[in-house]
Amino acid sequence: EPALRIRDDAVERVLHNAGVIVRRFHDRLLVPPGVVTNQAGDPYVVYSPFRRACEALPLAAGLPGPVEPVTRFAAGHELAARRIAMLHELGFDEPTVEPWPAGAAAAHARLARFLEHGLARYDSERDRPAADAVSHLSADLKFGTISVRTVAHAALAAAREDGRLDAAAKKFVAELRWRDFYAHVLHHFPRCETGCFRREYDALEWEGDPAHLEAWKQGRTGYPMVDAGMRELASTGFMHNRVRMIVASFLTKDLLIDWREGERHFMNHLVDGDLANNNGGWQWAAGTGTDAQPYFRIFNPWLQGEKFDPAGEYVKRWVPELAAAPARWVHRPWRADAAARARLAGDYSERIVVHEEQRALALAMYAGVKAGA
Repeated sequence: EPALRIRDDAVERVLHNAGVIVRRFHDRLLVPPGVVTNQAGDPYVVYSPFRRACEALPLAAGLPGPVEPVTRFAAGHELAARRIAMLHELGFDEPTVEPWPAGAAAAHARLARFLEHGLARYDSERDRPAADAVSHLSADLKFGTISVRTVAHAALAAAREDGRLDAAAKKFVAELRWRDFYAHVLHHFPRCETGCFRREYDALEWEGDPAHLEAWKQGRTGYPMVDAGMRELASTGFMHNRVRMIVASFLTKDLLIDWREGERHFMNHLVDGDLANNNGGWQWAAGTGTDAQPYFRIFNPWLQGEKFDPAGEYVKRWVPELAAAPARWVHRPWRADAAARARLAGDYSERIVVHEEQRALALAMYAGVKAGA
């Protein structure tokens, strides 16, 4: 991240001026920025060739092992040591979401649980939010309570012990490389922190209604998969990755609201909020980023729900108004007759927009910018 690179450089200068020898160890990514470039020597801006280039590196460079644990600290020095500030001293309120077990012990416990119960289903079920087939290690990777190298090698080691896990382990490592990819993009194109990766889309005039933004934040859009995701985020500080794509597409291409509004909301609520990943994911969904299929990729929110949550388990967990809804219309409650709606546990929101109409408006909005570029 640009600000963090400036911070670390400043820390190193202070230590150097105090006579302290500084050694840096890169352990946040599998492959540091600058290690892989295309034939022209430029950074990759599409994920698939980036991944292939990383996989083609010698093992020690493309999938290095963890750095050895620190067992001895530097000799004493006279630099001032400050007490770590408490949340309220930094201007934050006390947490209102459920606690997220933190620290290295909790991270390793999550990894062990994933290897035992989730990895075998990862390749086939990772997109199903009710299946719990993902690692839940994103916050640990963000804060460094476990190393991405440790996680990757543990998955591959499990596959060596049980060949049936081979495809799942390789897919899992490939997904970890998305973290690397977005970190590389932000490293080489720091302007993405505030602007569109595809510069022409800086000219987009977002036409959304501020009231729709609030409805989206509160999980009251009338689209169950969207609302379930936003309520999960508000309650836990987490949201399943497939659902993140659905709610991001909905905000930008159904509600026609600037992706930066969603990016900011996510960073304010996600336990695993990471600038590079969050920014890259939002720009991917908005069609302003590195996606090889740009603006015309528009997720249909109810078809996504029917595909990845066919029985409505995830929706019913977070949208109790639909707890009694049958699977045939749990993702499209507007199709139920009045009598069926009356039997629900509570009143569920009407749709704030009609997807088909908004999709046409979005395509026209983006196409207009492309035509004028």
